[in-house]
Formats: sequence, C-alpha cells, structure tokens
Amino acid sequence: MGFSLTWKVVLIAQILCWTAQFIGHGVFEKRAPALLDNLAQAFLMAPYFVLLELLQKFFGYEPYPGFHEIVQAKIEQEVVDWQEKKQKLIS
Repeated sequence: MGFSLTWKVVLIAQILCWTAQFIGHGVFEKRAPALLDNLAQAFLMAPYFVLLELLQKFFGYEPYPGFHEIVQAKIEQEVVDWQEKKQKLIS
C-alpha cells in the first residue's frame, strides 16, 4: 500500500468508526459518548477497547483467561448502576 492510499484507508476507517460510535450511543445507550466527558479516554482508551472487542469476537482473543467474562460483568454492573441512577433522577 502506498502512503497516500494508507492515509485514505485510515481516514475512512476513522470516519466510519466515529459515526458508528455516535449512532450506537444515541440509539442504544441514549447517552453521550465519552468524547464529551473525557477527551483522553475517548482518543486513547476507546480505540483499544474496540480493538480488543473485535479481536475477542472474531478470534476469541483474551489477554488472559477469563478476561472477557470479567469485563462483561463490569459492563453489565455499570449499566445497572447507570439505570438505577437514571431512575432516581426521574423519581
């Protein structure tokens, strides 16, 4: 791949991923993405999170045994906590 083509591929991938990020947050989570809360997290950690999710989904990759289950449990707990907090604000 030439230098010019590489940058075009990277740019298209970035645009598609950021678009998917905003649509996913807006449609499924009904909350703002981390970009609006913490720029460092959004630009440094989020790409690694997505990469690990894709590697796990398509290749079964885990940095260590049980990693995926631990992360899923934490995510589910965060969602429950967020929903409870949201419910308290509504009440």
